Amino acid sequence: MRDFKRVGSMIRMKLTDYETALLESLVDQFLGLLEADGALSTSSDPFDRWQAEMESDEPLDRSDPVITRLFPDAYPDDPVASVEFRRLTQAKQLGDRQRQAEAVLSALADSEAGKHPVQVRLIDLDDWLKTLTAVRLSLAVRLGIQTADDTEELENLPEDDPRAYIYRVYEWIAYVTENLVSLN
Repeated sequence: MRDFKRVGSMIRMKLTDYETALLESLVDQFLGLLEADGALSTSSDPFDRWQAEMESDEPLDRSDPVITRLFPDAYPDDPVASVEFRRLTQAKQLGDRQRQAEAVLSALADSEAGKHPVQVRLIDLDDWLKTLTAVRLSLAVRLGIQTADDTEELENLPEDDPRAYIYRVYEWIAYVTENLVSLN
């Protein structure tokens, strides 16, 4: 990554072709994680969407610890209330996360695989920050990061450990996020 610059109502990031492809792949994988088996209705009719939400089973694989972390129980001590809360709110949360990730992918695609700077419109900055945070959180879950000690252990991994690369990506996403925030 070479630099970040705010120009009017845009933030321009000069990413290498590799960085652009990596970020695009991570966001695309994140979207794949959010895809529901019993996909929710995408009808433009609000009543159709509401009816589909009310009739649908759990659209996400809650056995996946990443899904559990991204969509935590609202009432950890009351499973029935948590299920009801999820039934009433999850479709919107899921739709918001998907829309935010699509905004990031769109800006990355506009860079033509890193040939041009990635341009983040300030009105899309929240979408970027939420998506990068969710991707980073997903990596943290996969890496088993729960405490500062876990992070320290990962920092000291030998280079040939596959987790070392994933940890560097995890840290790189923090770097990108920090730079975006500093230019807001």
